Parts: sequence; structure tokens; C-alpha cells
Amino acid sequence: MQTVRVILFIQFIFLGVFSASCGRSSNQVWEDSKSASRHMSRGVRTLGGKHGDSRAIQSREEFMPVDEYSNGYYPENSAPPMEFVPLSDQFNEQEVALGDFVSRQPRETPGDPGSSIPGISAFQDPGMNSAWSGVFRNITFDYNSNLVKGSENLETVHRISDYMRNNQTTYVFVEGHCDERGPEAYNLALGARRSNAVRNMLIQEGVSPDNIFTISYGKEHPLFLDHNEEAWQQNRRAEFKIYQR
Repeated sequence: MQTVRVILFIQFIFLGVFSASCGRSSNQVWEDSKSASRHMSRGVRTLGGKHGDSRAIQSREEFMPVDEYSNGYYPENSAPPMEFVPLSDQFNEQEVALGDFVSRQPRETPGDPGSSIPGISAFQDPGMNSAWSGVFRNITFDYNSNLVKGSENLETVHRISDYMRNNQTTYVFVEGHCDERGPEAYNLALGARRSNAVRNMLIQEGVSPDNIFTISYGKEHPLFLDHNEEAWQQNRRAEFKIYQR
């Protein structure tokens, strides 16, 4: 009985196609027939569990289109590439630990009513104190990255953590900054990831979470106003402000 129904259905389809083609040219009928054939073939493959156009993506390069921006540098004021999370279960542990992981927040918020810690305006530039200037140096970042890399940056983190462990009444604001490229909202988020990355590293090295605060300025406070890579590299930074009681 099921076979009879299928045969009747196929006959009905062909009759419909034949009747519709009476008022059309042979070329139009042929093009419609090819389109119908492609859709039917695709439907049969789907029913059989085959999806030829779908695959698991394992890297950012596979996800991003190949275009004139594929070298990683984007024109001024253009949006950087969207964040990509691979389908693989193999995550970059350093990246998760430094940028996306949120350590325990401080017990007090600077400047809040009842807080023993003043607001950020009371925190000082380390250059104003000779005991701080050689310790709290800026940490720079690669383009569109929140990873702390390089021997100089890592040595700076070690010096800061040593100082703060030995001076437990020292409090630090870690400021996240970006270069001028990209939208304001994106850069504010990137600056937050950069300041959190530094905070997480300091906590991992034994500094109390209650002594480290973060803030992001995005691209609003550049060190250099030139529009070149040398200036951008220095503007992509984490900067420190210090309060000691």
C-alpha cells in the first residue's frame, strides 16, 4: 500500500511539472528541472545524515574569511575580528587564565561609602615616587591581544608581585589601554581584558586580590598621538596607579 502511494505521488509531481511547463520555454523548463534535481539530491543526503557543507572548525584561521585584512592589521576605525571560540575541547590555558578568568573580587571598592580605600583620584603615578618607578612599569600587548608575553613584561610582573607581597598596605589600580584603532566599545572591553590579565597574574604570584583593582580606558588615554605602529605599540598597555597607607 505504501508503495502505491509513493508511485501516485511521483505521478502527481510529474503531471504538475508537465502542466506548468506548457506555457514556458524549453530552456526555462530545463533550468527548473536542474534546480529541482539539486534540491532533491541535497534533501536525500540530509536524510541520510550527510552534510557536505558542514564541518567542525578547529582554528581561528578556518573561521575568518581570507581577505585583504588577513595579515592581522586592520585600517583605522575598523572593527577588529570577532572573538572566536574553537569547537575543540583543547583550550589555551594561558589565555583563559590571563584574560577571561575572573579572580575573586576585592572585599572593598575604592571610594565607596565606608570603604577604607579612597577613590582612584587618590592613587598616584608611580613616576612620582622613586621606590615605585623602577617597579611599576607599563606592560605592553600585541595587537588585539590580552596575553602578557615577553621577558621584559614577565619580569615587570615578578617585580610588582614581589613588592606587593612585601608591602601589604600597597594598593594598585591596573589600567587597561588600547591603541586608536577599532570601535570605542570594543576597545573598552579589550582594555578590561588586559587589566584583568595582569591582575590574574599578580594573584597567581601570591598578591592579595583585595589589593588589586582594575579599570579600562579603552583608547581614550593614549601615551602617544602619532598614527604609526611605534606609537600604537606603546599605547597598547597596562598602566599602574598606586596608593599606600
